[in-house]
Amino acid sequence: MINKICTNTKRGLTIWELLCIIALIALMLALLMPSMNRVRRYSTTLVCSSNLSVYGRIGHIYLNDYDGVFPDPHEWLYSKQSDSKDHPIGCRWHDRVMVPGGRIMSTTDEYRGKMWEYIGETGFRPCPTFRRFARSRGCENPEHNDDIDINPQNSYTMNGYLGTTKEGGVLKVTEVNNPGGVFFLSEENSWSLRPNHPKYPARWLSAPLSTRALDDTVLMISPTPEAKDCFATYHSRPSIGLNRGSGYVLFVDFHVDLIRAEDQLRKNMHGGKSPLGPGGNLHFAWASKSPPAGGWDAQ
Repeated sequence: MINKICTNTKRGLTIWELLCIIALIALMLALLMPSMNRVRRYSTTLVCSSNLSVYGRIGHIYLNDYDGVFPDPHEWLYSKQSDSKDHPIGCRWHDRVMVPGGRIMSTTDEYRGKMWEYIGETGFRPCPTFRRFARSRGCENPEHNDDIDINPQNSYTMNGYLGTTKEGGVLKVTEVNNPGGVFFLSEENSWSLRPNHPKYPARWLSAPLSTRALDDTVLMISPTPEAKDCFATYHSRPSIGLNRGSGYVLFVDFHVDLIRAEDQLRKNMHGGKSPLGPGGNLHFAWASKSPPAGGWDAQ
């Protein structure tokens, strides 16, 4: 009988082979990370855009029910009666008790604005990008109540020239000069955009784009020389910075578009390079057919 001796020829990886595999995996991850980050940013901004699309459908239903008449921009979401020292309007966007199901709004019907019942839970889903930066940058609002935590609940505001008879404003959809070019609702920053601001500098601007942060549910773009509100700029690549990004805007014809910070500038802010001309982002807000006092060239 012949005994067969079996020799195990298998061997494990050497330390150098293992290091090479680890290095290869690290290299592949390094190559894939930028693409993964871009996909992550895209998926997040897609949610923000979709939120405004939902608002568009809600707005369409509301306007059909009210013969095309816009709600008062100061009362589209909350009534004027709801303002209080403990829960000021300026803190609404991050005040958890002032949302559907919240302690106050669930029991106080007279605090609810014109579109409240139409929006319900759906409207209280802030843009994830806004949620992230608003928590880190806080609330730049002189009436801010420090007792109210920064817990973003809403990131959308209404055009202050809709639902009003003041200069530049209209009451009905049929009176809007350009439904595809005038905004209905928009995203807004929780900080202002002005070069001389000590906390949030925007030195790339030659003049303020906004002197107010998100402080209510109305976005009021003003004629020159005032600069009150502006569209959001927080959708951006890290290399650009939060003050030079873009914001999503819902127009009166219910389409959603992305507006860059540069697109909001007036000629006298941007060395004559603004594609919008002298009016800048005021063109997006001015709803009536008559130009502002002094004409567009004075803006």
